[in-house]
Amino acid sequence: MPLSNWFRRGASYSPSVNGAMTKECDICRVALPEAARFCFICGRPLATEAENGAEGDEAWVATLQSRLVQALDGRYGVRSVLGVGGMGVVFLADDVQRDRPVAIKVLRPDLPADANGVARFRREAEIAAKLRHPGIIPIHEVGSEQGLHYFVMEYVAGRSLEALLAQRRAEGRPLPIGAVVRILRDAAATLGYAHSRGVVHRDVKPANMMLDAEGRLLLTDFGISKMAVASTGATTIARLTDTGTVLGTPHYLAPEQALSRTVDGRADQYALGIVGFEMLTGDVPFDDETPHGIIHMHVNELPPRVAALRPEVPPHLSNAIARALMKAPSHRFASMERFARAVDGRAAVSERRLRTVRRIAAVLLLLAAL
Repeated sequence: MPLSNWFRRGASYSPSVNGAMTKECDICRVALPEAARFCFICGRPLATEAENGAEGDEAWVATLQSRLVQALDGRYGVRSVLGVGGMGVVFLADDVQRDRPVAIKVLRPDLPADANGVARFRREAEIAAKLRHPGIIPIHEVGSEQGLHYFVMEYVAGRSLEALLAQRRAEGRPLPIGAVVRILRDAAATLGYAHSRGVVHRDVKPANMMLDAEGRLLLTDFGISKMAVASTGATTIARLTDTGTVLGTPHYLAPEQALSRTVDGRADQYALGIVGFEMLTGDVPFDDETPHGIIHMHVNELPPRVAALRPEVPPHLSNAIARALMKAPSHRFASMERFARAVDGRAAVSERRLRTVRRIAAVLLLLAAL
């Protein structure tokens, strides 16, 4: 799995389960039965043969845009579609009163109408609105009008890390190591802040990491985040879907999260370690045709060493990724700050200095005893 993966992951393929051809979710990249109408991981509607193609998407999105314009009643001028995701559609709009561009995320009306979907959508807005950090997009307003659930946030011109990685794979060029370090350091700082406020993200992945025009990293989609329990600093996964369904994206799922055990910020650290591995090598460490296969690998198999796949990666960076991907949370870094220091090489430098000081102290004690 060397750098040739930058070509392989960019190519399309037809997954199969037990020899049967299936469709693939373009968000989660998991194989699904041909008859499936929704991805059972992220909830994204899946096009049928008749519905496949851009024209079908354009029709229902245009209808949604018209409904949104009517529901907002002139408070915002909706301009265009910015993106369509598994849970919502994001529109570019103008805040008429404050004369500023904004982004409006609307819960997809074509998703099954249930309280869990609405709760997850509102959770994203409410948790993000409580967090004030340069790495988190500010939420201006949360509302429900005429059957549409939406929230208004600051508009940030940029693209997702997922899009950047896809471009790099198509070009056959890995991300520069310096850029990877900066992205990991910034993401760790943002997640560390969220953890200090009792919030565990639980769905850290390139699709939920955005780079603005200046290269600033922003964390998005707090839809399955959970407020931590104050007494323990941990949280049990809230089931916002049917019983037995694990929330999160299989390729980036920490073992304890996959097993529905208690999770804390170290689950986010594991996911960020996966992202770092992918940025450096061009592929995720664990991949299989089914979500269950991927989860089995997270729980039972050791990831390859980054340095073995890309030898020019500094040892301290390869070691930091390896430690973040430890199966047991207690074996990972105690905090995002420590992970960031290790990624940056500062932890290695500090350790070398500490060893030097200890050697000097030992020599001085020996000389004093003479």
